[in-house]
Amino acid sequence: MRIEILRELSLSSQRPVDLANKLEVERQNINYHIGALKRGGIIKTQKMEVSKEEASKMKGAIVNKATENGKLKISYGIELTKNGKDIANQFIEPLYEEANLEEEHKNERYNKKKKEESKL
Repeated sequence: MRIEILRELSLSSQRPVDLANKLEVERQNINYHIGALKRGGIIKTQKMEVSKEEASKMKGAIVNKATENGKLKISYGIELTKNGKDIANQFIEPLYEEANLEEEHKNERYNKKKKEESKL
């Protein structure tokens, strides 16, 4: 589960509810793994500064404070830390590449077998 979370976050920052929907798991389950990844320094809450209009369009945004220039500092979703990005690049992507190669080889063997059976 945590590998899938990291893979999704390596593509873009996301809200936990969106991750749960993409990975087809309960939000409580995602939150449990997110907590562990945060404690490990792999992911963090995404913080940004936006206008009031932008913030009103961001479902689930948490306003932390208003700045002097009228913008809002908000927490919205989660993202990989630098350490998390390094881990994703070094370990996770190669795992998926290897799995994809294995799947391709499996399909090639299956197609070859079907072709041989059809000759009989």
